[in-house]
Amino acid sequence: MKSIPEKIINSILNFRLKNIGEGIEKFKKNKNLFLSDSQSKIEEIIEQGLPDKELLFEILNHDYLRPAFVVQDHDFQIPSDHPWAPILNTYKSNLKRAVSSVGIFEILSNGKKYPSGTGWLLTEDLIVTNQHVTEVFCEKVHGKFQVKKGFEKITIDFNEEFERIHDYEFKILEIVHVEEDGTSVYDHTPDIAILRVEKVNENGEHLPPPLALYDEPLTINQPIAIVGFPSADYKLPLKRKRIFNNIYDVKRVQPGLIKNIKMLYEFDFKHDCATLVGNSGSPVIDIVTGKVVGTHFAGSLNTFEGYAVRTDVLKKILSNLSK
Repeated sequence: MKSIPEKIINSILNFRLKNIGEGIEKFKKNKNLFLSDSQSKIEEIIEQGLPDKELLFEILNHDYLRPAFVVQDHDFQIPSDHPWAPILNTYKSNLKRAVSSVGIFEILSNGKKYPSGTGWLLTEDLIVTNQHVTEVFCEKVHGKFQVKKGFEKITIDFNEEFERIHDYEFKILEIVHVEEDGTSVYDHTPDIAILRVEKVNENGEHLPPPLALYDEPLTINQPIAIVGFPSADYKLPLKRKRIFNNIYDVKRVQPGLIKNIKMLYEFDFKHDCATLVGNSGSPVIDIVTGKVVGTHFAGSLNTFEGYAVRTDVLKKILSNLSK
């Protein structure tokens, strides 16, 4: 397997802006890289004549290093002088392939669409997401999961991008599997669900290709990227705006590093990508190979801590389903 030079990883781990002037300059040139509440707070501090320079400098360092790149036409742009540029530009083709196979769930109710988490294509007609994502639109009736009454349909849209209006959506046909307490092979239940989706939609469009699963051991500080649809989290008014620039429920690429392996339970690992609630169900992509290393299920934007179900756990779940 290809490896990224240690000096490039260290350049990310040790990155610091030179001074507050450089930070303000980069902010003004690249506002779209900042999750949204940050932008308004930074602008407020600047307009007030920099009354709290230390706070501003920490915000700039913190948020600039964990960006959320907006996707348009299955592509994303990285400033040439950004610390993530050497890695992302080198392996961008792998990430672009992965980007096209990630979609946002949409609930159609009373003629209106409501976004509801992220999913990614595992096979030619199976979608992976979180169990807690499906709780919004599914219920168990007589031992079988089905779409809740009152919802007209559930779709997944692979083209919900900023300033793009063409839908590329497919109807969810069946809830194939939801990990549950008491039936899971794990003592603590992995936050995973698998749904079946139509292969060809009503417009005659075919699904994008499925994502490949990573099969190497995970390593600390392994470069990864989450692809998903961060939504507004009103419990985090400051940091939400500054990183996501008040743009929500559109596809983004959110790079970071694996920080710990086998964290809270026996099935998860910890990462430091910037995420919000809509990222639930997002694939965590190994940047070098473009393969899925896990499925994001929880995170804290305050500390840049996130958690994902490892791919080997997903493989075990799939194996048990086939028995």
